[in-house]
Amino acid sequence: MKIGIFGGSFNPPHKGHQRLAAESAKAVGLDKVIIIPSCIPPHKSSGALVSAEDRLNMCRLAFDSPLFEVSSIELDRGNKSYTYDTLKQLKEIYPEDELYFIVGSDMLSSFRQWFRWEDILSMCTLLASSREEGFLPDYSPYTDEQKQKIKFTDSSPFEISSTQIRIRLKSNMPCDEFLDERVTEYIRNHGLFDDEYDSYRIIMREMLDTQRLYHCECVSESAGELAKLYGADVEKAKLAGLLHDITKRMPAEEQLSLMGEITPLEKNNYKVWHQMSAPVFLKEKDIITDEEILSAIRWHTTGKADMTLLQKIIYTADFISADRSYPDVDTVRKLACFSLEHAMLYTCRYTVKDLVNHDRPVHPATFELYNDLLRHFGM
Repeated sequence: MKIGIFGGSFNPPHKGHQRLAAESAKAVGLDKVIIIPSCIPPHKSSGALVSAEDRLNMCRLAFDSPLFEVSSIELDRGNKSYTYDTLKQLKEIYPEDELYFIVGSDMLSSFRQWFRWEDILSMCTLLASSREEGFLPDYSPYTDEQKQKIKFTDSSPFEISSTQIRIRLKSNMPCDEFLDERVTEYIRNHGLFDDEYDSYRIIMREMLDTQRLYHCECVSESAGELAKLYGADVEKAKLAGLLHDITKRMPAEEQLSLMGEITPLEKNNYKVWHQMSAPVFLKEKDIITDEEILSAIRWHTTGKADMTLLQKIIYTADFISADRSYPDVDTVRKLACFSLEHAMLYTCRYTVKDLVNHDRPVHPATFELYNDLLRHFGM
């Protein structure tokens, strides 16, 4: 038999996963595809994962077809999920069958960093699915023999990730387009992906539209990931990210009354108002009293010199959140994983250039941030 293996955190499994597995099977004539929820993916934080049992149950609902077999092989091992270990175990179960390991083409760029990647290729054919029209794979790092073990198929685009779906669920946004209705029902019935921020969301829903709520959830998610990466307080980062735009849609008169004395430049630049009105509103309403969170919200738009770690995280998270789609966003996301300061210098240049090109005023604090970053890098 020709057996496909499709692993992932499936947190939750969505229609993109279903489509990739089905289209890959059709492309090379697989007899079945084994769906394997991972225990603890080595390249991901496990903090956002729901339980193994819930992910297994959701996979059984999402992949309910004779073509698919949902396996708990990695969950039963109960430790980090390395592809090599899984394939070695499957080779013992299916010694005479051909194994095809299904991945997205984006994973191929990091494949040679995987644990025992050469042994992986000796045990299976890597079946990489491209979502880009005219995609040309780079075979240069591989030997002729290894090239024979890497195949490419085309897959229909699916422009959303599990992270974005989790955010949509928290935002009470519809997910019918992205999730099997039985998976959605399971999530709702079991209270999956809930956190302790619903009391804040009740207030936010009264003040913000759906798209702005979604943006705030995206920033919260990004801020949490950056906090884990750089050793900041994760809960403070997520909460500051969630609330950073809470006064964005507040009437001008109300915002001005909260801000008190501001400069003529600030008065004529309403796009910075919410970073000044939000911390005052949150404190006066006794919603947030933590000064570290309030100050991170206060400077998330313009930035400033001598920013704290949390302030840097919220400033950066606002640029790299999952809903952002400006031309350089992927570059900034990569920089943020390497260095907050590198990402901030890039975005600071980007912001100043954009404002100048459109003859808009640049807040002095942004110039101060830019100069401070140059000093940081000894420039």
